[in-house]
Amino acid sequence: MSPDPHKVAARIAEIAEAEIMSRFGGISPEEVREKTGPTDLVTVVDEAAERALRVALHEFRPDAAFVGEEMAARDPAIGQTITRADAVWIVDPLDGTRNFIRGVREFGVIVALVEKGRARMGWIYAAPDRHCAIAVAGEGASCDRAPIRTRPASGRLRALRSLGWLPQPRQNRMRDRLAEVFDSAPGHCSAYAYLKLARGEIDLKVSSRIHPWDHVAGALIIAELGGRTAFLDTGADYAPQPSVDAPLLAVAPGRDWAGIGGRLRD
Repeated sequence: MSPDPHKVAARIAEIAEAEIMSRFGGISPEEVREKTGPTDLVTVVDEAAERALRVALHEFRPDAAFVGEEMAARDPAIGQTITRADAVWIVDPLDGTRNFIRGVREFGVIVALVEKGRARMGWIYAAPDRHCAIAVAGEGASCDRAPIRTRPASGRLRALRSLGWLPQPRQNRMRDRLAEVFDSAPGHCSAYAYLKLARGEIDLKVSSRIHPWDHVAGALIIAELGGRTAFLDTGADYAPQPSVDAPLLAVAPGRDWAGIGGRLRD
């Protein structure tokens, strides 16, 4: 049985307030450590939020497995659960950790419920702004119980990029192409990037290391609004899967994925 998406959203907000916002601006260097390198960080806040979310989400759907970013960092094999379990919660307990550490007010919580390999529900909670976007497959997307209105494209298209996991030559080519064709800026928070796509504040987002906790919920929200998230090289629509390194292009509702993708491909 699927949970009430608004009750889940309320619980996510409670945990974000208790575990994340209560620590914003007060994290010490001793509470931060590297995972794979100096740009891949985890804090005690990420871990505490993940523990709280695991307990809370189990109450809503006890039969569902749980895959959290920090669990997967400790044991990457856990990611295989996404394609094997009948139902699984996929959670990024603090997306935008570097922003959180630096005092930049763009970070949030991302939660998705996957059933039989397909995204069923998704939540993105923008913690500093206290807004929550929700999508239910086949039923649309909303933010704070109101319809999401997407601005139409206007002028030069705006892009966010996260290219650091591409081979350096391709990374350079794509960064140059983005700058040539679009107004392009680096992106450091998937939660806010997908919310901006949903509202039409940006037109496209290109990512290079594709973790399910960063993309399943956002891709569902965008799809329910009429946008598209797909792999740039193959054109295959994004679906819940373990982490992979491959360029992923998400475009806002009303934008032409094929046309934009054609301008970015090698």
